[in-house]
Amino acid sequence: MAMDAAGKSGRSHTSDTSSRYTFPVALDALSLKRMVEDAVDWAHGHGMVMRTPQHKDRSDVCQTAPFTLLPSPFPRRIFQQAVDIQQATNLLYFRISWDYDFLIKSHADVVKTDDFTRHFVEILKRVHEAGVKQRKTLLIQRADYMCDDRGDGEFRLRQVEVNNIAASMGWLSEMASRLHRRVLQDLNVPDDVIANALPQNRAIDTVAEGIYDAWLDFGDQSALILFVVEEVNQNQLDQRHVEYRIDQLSSRRAKCIRLTLTQCAERLSLGGASGYDLMYDARRRICIVYFRAGYLPDNYCSEREWNARLTMELSNAIKCPWIGLQLANTKKVQQVLACDGQLERFLPERTADCDRVRATFAGLWGLENDDVQTQAIIKEAIEHPEQFVLKPQLEGGGGNYYGEEVAQKLREMSHDERAAHILMERIQPMHVKNYLVRPFEDVSMGEVVGELGIYGCLYAEPALDAGNEKILKNVSHGHIIRSKAENVDKGGVAIGAAVIDSPFLF
Repeated sequence: MAMDAAGKSGRSHTSDTSSRYTFPVALDALSLKRMVEDAVDWAHGHGMVMRTPQHKDRSDVCQTAPFTLLPSPFPRRIFQQAVDIQQATNLLYFRISWDYDFLIKSHADVVKTDDFTRHFVEILKRVHEAGVKQRKTLLIQRADYMCDDRGDGEFRLRQVEVNNIAASMGWLSEMASRLHRRVLQDLNVPDDVIANALPQNRAIDTVAEGIYDAWLDFGDQSALILFVVEEVNQNQLDQRHVEYRIDQLSSRRAKCIRLTLTQCAERLSLGGASGYDLMYDARRRICIVYFRAGYLPDNYCSEREWNARLTMELSNAIKCPWIGLQLANTKKVQQVLACDGQLERFLPERTADCDRVRATFAGLWGLENDDVQTQAIIKEAIEHPEQFVLKPQLEGGGGNYYGEEVAQKLREMSHDERAAHILMERIQPMHVKNYLVRPFEDVSMGEVVGELGIYGCLYAEPALDAGNEKILKNVSHGHIIRSKAENVDKGGVAIGAAVIDSPFLF
């Protein structure tokens, strides 16, 4: 997914400041060439690859995913802070997803001009009216953060966004960790230093084991696992490794199929003994729907795709995420959670966790009101747009506005259009230096900023109709850093704007 980065910091880092966060190794030209060749060969040999930009629909021609040659320095305390709150974050979003009134109220102003979000709200209403047929929820999440560095000697963890569909690159992140371990060994870094500085990474297990456990719990091992995918995806191979891990876990007993939303409209229906079984070609039951598409407007070409989504949501298949969880993932909800008492509403028994999660929030402002405070923050953003990011409701960083775009959009938007967006304080990310390895490009040392993602998985049943909440699984075992040049705001790994990285903890 596109990296939802804060982009360049808007302040100048001196070379002395940057050098504090440079991996302590100097490579001459010959050594660098040799190490890059070895790293690229290793990446190809171990499946750390993507389809090419010229052939996004074919896997017979691939190139390495862009990556950093070395792991990037990252503060140990900040990394551990992100890991420590992930289980609480999993639980938070699970509970939000089942608070129907909260979701409807939070998006009341958004849906006036945001047609995409309105469709999701309408589906949630239909499911609520019909009665939820499958209450067990599978959440697979990647919470994204940056290390805020204001130049005062203090690092701060700042949440960028939370992804409940766009939680991709689990395989690539694991491979980057393994590759960097190998590179450090080749540089004769002592094993105990490597073990201490490079955290273990089981991102693909976090994802695949969650799906496998839900498949087992469903109780029908003849039922299919459906991956809802895009027509063409340059990063398809990363998704495939989730499937391959499920193959290993189930000894090939769990069968996975892949359909686009358009194909879902053609081949899925409700049926079976209950009338709410999700059926594939009217013959095979589907037990898990794992959405790897469905979070962008382009995924819904017509009403057929929206009807297919509704069919899946009305079924008794386990959805990952279900529609309530996808609506819990909007930027509007992110902003509302920053208001007083909102975290405690969902985690009343975990006040310490509320404080820890809240401590990661950057400044967040809703734009639906015409009060003095809202007008003041809009005025400040127009006068100092470099200090803010203007965000729509799309997951994965799509459609964000930076710099002068912020001022321009705020001047142009109507009141209702503004209400469909939020303002976020622009994070001032820590700068580090690293070698960037991209296909068909010369390798050079560059100054980069990194976005840390923490993978989590929760499988649970909510406390509804006087029933008790049942948390069957709540784990976090993986991470990723996506780094990009310090002066780049937009673009993801697929186009090479960002590269796969891993942390070297200090």
